[in-house]
Amino acid sequence: MKVWANDIGPNLARLRLRRGLTQEQFAAQLQVLGYDFSRQVIANIESRRRRVFEDHLRAFIRVLRCTLDELFFGVSLVSTTHPARR
Repeated sequence: MKVWANDIGPNLARLRLRRGLTQEQFAAQLQVLGYDFSRQVIANIESRRRRVFEDHLRAFIRVLRCTLDELFFGVSLVSTTHPARR
């Protein structure tokens, strides 16, 4: 399993807030998916004090309904106006 240095913390917080979730609510949704995350774990990830694993990224994307680009770069790099996507 790949371990990622935590570069996503601030973007994770922004995306979580965009969904209107507290850290506790976000942790609870991740727990439903089988992850043993508490509010403190989420706080540590968001403040870059905890590393994340590849499977965590999948869970974050699922709960937050975002893209990997948004998680890593803060924006979606997929164009919604590209002719092929119309």
